[in-house]
Amino acid sequence: MDSVLAKLEYIIFENKETHYVVASFSQTNTYHLFTGAGRIVDPIEDQEYELSGEYIRHPKYGTQFKIESYKKILPTHEDAIIHFLSSDAFPTIGKQTARQIYELLGETCLEQIKEDYSILYQIPKLNQKRIDIIKKGIEEFEGFNDTYIQLMKFGLDDRKIRLLEDTYKDKVLDTLKENCFLPYYEIYGFGYKSALKLADGFQIDKNDNRRLDAYIYETARQLAMISGNTYITLVSLMERCKGATNEDIQASLERLSVQKSIHIEEGKVYPFSLYDDEISIASHLFEHIFEVESVDEMELEQKIKEVEFSYAIEYDEEQKKAIRLFFEKSFFILNGGPGTGKTTTVKGILNICRSFFPDATIQLCAPTGRASKRLAQLSSCDSRTIHSLLQWNKDDNTFAKNEEDPLEIDFLIVDEFSMVDTHLFAQLLKALPRYCRILLIGDEDQLESVGPGKVFEDLIASHICPIIHLEKIFRQSEGSGIITLASQIRKEERCFYEDGVTFIERDAKDIMECLDEIVRNKDMDNLQILAPMYKGVAGIDAINVYMQALYNPQSNSKSQFRVGTTVFREGDKVMLLKNLPDDDVYNGDIGSIVSIDTVDRVNHVISVDFGNTIVDFSSDFLYYLNHAYCISVHKAQGSEYESVICIVEPNARYMLEKRLLYTAVSRAKKELILIGNQPLFEKQVKLKQKRIRQTTLVQRIKSYQGGLENASKRS
Repeated sequence: MDSVLAKLEYIIFENKETHYVVASFSQTNTYHLFTGAGRIVDPIEDQEYELSGEYIRHPKYGTQFKIESYKKILPTHEDAIIHFLSSDAFPTIGKQTARQIYELLGETCLEQIKEDYSILYQIPKLNQKRIDIIKKGIEEFEGFNDTYIQLMKFGLDDRKIRLLEDTYKDKVLDTLKENCFLPYYEIYGFGYKSALKLADGFQIDKNDNRRLDAYIYETARQLAMISGNTYITLVSLMERCKGATNEDIQASLERLSVQKSIHIEEGKVYPFSLYDDEISIASHLFEHIFEVESVDEMELEQKIKEVEFSYAIEYDEEQKKAIRLFFEKSFFILNGGPGTGKTTTVKGILNICRSFFPDATIQLCAPTGRASKRLAQLSSCDSRTIHSLLQWNKDDNTFAKNEEDPLEIDFLIVDEFSMVDTHLFAQLLKALPRYCRILLIGDEDQLESVGPGKVFEDLIASHICPIIHLEKIFRQSEGSGIITLASQIRKEERCFYEDGVTFIERDAKDIMECLDEIVRNKDMDNLQILAPMYKGVAGIDAINVYMQALYNPQSNSKSQFRVGTTVFREGDKVMLLKNLPDDDVYNGDIGSIVSIDTVDRVNHVISVDFGNTIVDFSSDFLYYLNHAYCISVHKAQGSEYESVICIVEPNARYMLEKRLLYTAVSRAKKELILIGNQPLFEKQVKLKQKRIRQTTLVQRIKSYQGGLENASKRS
């Protein structure tokens, strides 16, 4: 029987009569997420438990931890010291070593070490390098005090305590006693659950308005993130907020509005900055609509011909129109699917722009690292992620580049723009000088941004600027059937599987065997498997386990490290799950594990080669990394692969719709293999989105435009 320390993240199912619970847990120290099922009386979300049981494989839901018994873990003074010594302030010092120090030196161990660090030589197997780490950590970190201990006992981790101390300095407890929910509204990274721990710790009454306000705000925030809407209707919010009367909700919204946590307008509730973001986009857009310096038309036509000769291509009339528009207008949109010539059009624009404006600064960018790298390769120009361009600070979610310190660029070209959400576009526009000209490139049929909004669609619908729709398919080489199929999906025509496209019909239980037959002789570097969902017998998690065993089996020559049920092994293909701007790698970047160094029995360092840099991960592996033999369609957006295998099976039916399948199909360049249920695929590619995202950006743009026109008439 296994024993696991884990935090209950959220309850999936609960039978209050039998106390049978199915919940999502994250293993302490590793962030390994797993599903646990068993009897727990009055389960509490965000509570740490010691679970006893075993991992079993459910035929439908995959691997689960069968809970035989449990007990709550309550923090003590000893826990606080051990947690502190194994925190980020002491890299490579794990809980086992921290516990050894505590057991040998006692509760005054920190004071003893600070007074005479040579006392650490008494700790068995503690080398000089790690002694120096502990000495430096204690010298530099003064945070372990009564405040730290009390907040630890409330259930906060080291990261949250640091956030509080960095923000409120030596007035942490005074601030929290006055309003323990304040950090939830003021500090990026300090969430609702942490605020509830403080409220429970300070024994805030269950009926206190501050609890209700935080609950209402969190519900609105979650609704916006889940739905992708920039606002929540008052009706839907009231339906979602259980246990509160409509009068209580109205009163709470008024208080939240006064403190500017939300904005309310015509029955619409805008959480966090989404109202301001839409207003900001509308106003800043018009700063980039202006008369441009004209170029000689005859000379432009000549240069278009020179580009055609240089690249051995022939532009169609729409492509030529797009090139001309770039030099006639300060802002325009280029929209088109795969194979319609967007890249060759942009190549021509860049070539000619350098000729006409040799001293101008031209900046290319994209929302993801992979999309940016692909843009740089295709255009032979420097390209950056939008976050990198704006000098994003991941600690407080701020951007160094803004109205006060704008970018110094003359032309901005943004690729994969359908992936850009409302907040990011607002920040980008704020950082642009007024004289900057803009070209946005995207595909309106692809998946929308992960964050709230549908900016690309809204800009097209607003008719604020010229739009070129490229529709003619140019690629007729290897894999041309992929482009044809994507076009058939866009136009909702009958689907054909030819010229690089294959559909293999299999039941869900037979998909693994089919994958084995297909991939055994393929190069994983040029192959990507896509699936719509993580769980299930043919889900992303199960496929990754199978592919690892096939492509990178256990070997005495390869180091490996187990985190929960996940095994990281040298040679594994992995994906980054967080933005790390300091290392110039971003969420969605794919790399390979080049080494796993064992510091001790508990602590490891995993080094991942992302192509342009090698990054070391010394803790929280599952917070940062996941296997990438198979990834979700959302994670693949912005990338292209030589070969793509896409899983289409009935258990994922509720996720399959036109946008997602179109995006999956269009990731392949030369070979596309669809495995699963063909009738289901052909039905779901005609399924429009079940929910259209609710935004008011078009309304803002038109309103702002009307105001400018009225002001012009009056003048």
